[in-house]
Parts: sequence; structure tokens; C-alpha cells
Amino acid sequence: MRFLKNSLIFLIFIGFSCQDVKHVSKPDNLIPMDKMVDILTEIVLVNSARNYNKIKLEQTGLKPDKYIYEKFSIDSVQFQKSNAYYSENYNDYVGIFDRVKDTLDTLKEHYNKLEEQEKAVKDSIKEKKLDKEAREIEDTIESIKEDKRTSVQKNRADSLKLREVQ
Repeated sequence: MRFLKNSLIFLIFIGFSCQDVKHVSKPDNLIPMDKMVDILTEIVLVNSARNYNKIKLEQTGLKPDKYIYEKFSIDSVQFQKSNAYYSENYNDYVGIFDRVKDTLDTLKEHYNKLEEQEKAVKDSIKEKKLDKEAREIEDTIESIKEDKRTSVQKNRADSLKLREVQ
């Protein structure tokens, strides 16, 4: 009986505690979902670049946050309020991040295709260089053979002249 009483008190306490949860109201300058997808995608790309080569990024003098805010014509407060609003609306937030993931997958696919094309071009150039070198070697060999034939013919002619003179 004491357990039921304690459980009931605990449930009532939890019930009253949940009533004080403050929800984020929709900001007046809420960033539209499409733009939020673009911003979050850019944030992922910038953070990846920072993690990949932090020194090079620092040498450029690029400030990632400032870059994002200027590129999308927003400020940090607008971004924070919009992000808080969307994060509280779970389905919207999951939808945004699904679209970010899709965008990143599309970019990855695009750059992989470009990399394959670049490799194909480099292979083609290498093949053409090898073909050209092979032709040059063949021409050199043919020239040496021709010189040898000419030399042999000249030696035969000289040898015949010597026989005639004797």
C-alpha cells in the first residue's frame, strides 16, 4: 500500500513538472526550410574542410561562421532561433536532416563522377604519351636499321670496287 501511495505521489509530481516546459515560439524571421537545408549542408561542408585541413583553412583567413552568415544573409541570432524552433518540431527537423543527407549524397556522387572523368582523361593522356613514345622508338629503330642497310650496301660496293681494282 505504501508503494502505491509513493508511486501516486511520484506520478503527480511528474505531471506537474511537465506543465512548466516552455516551447519555442515561431520566430518572426524564421529561416525557410529550403534555406535551412542549404545552410546546414554548407555547415557540414565547412566543418569537413576544417577537419580535413585546418591549417590551410586558417591560412585563408576564412571564418566559417562569418562565411555562412554572409553567404546566406542571416545572423547568428536568426540562425539560433530558427534552429531551436525546427529542433523542437521533430518531424520537421528530421525532414531537414534527411534532405541535408540527400544533398550531401548527391554532391558525393557528382564529385565521384568528376574524379572518374579526370582519371579517364589522365589515363587517355598517359596512353597517348606512351603511343607517341612507342612510335618514336619504332622510328628510331627503323632509322638504325636503314642506316645499317645503307652501311652494309656501302661496304659491299666498296668491297666490289676493291676486287675490281685488284
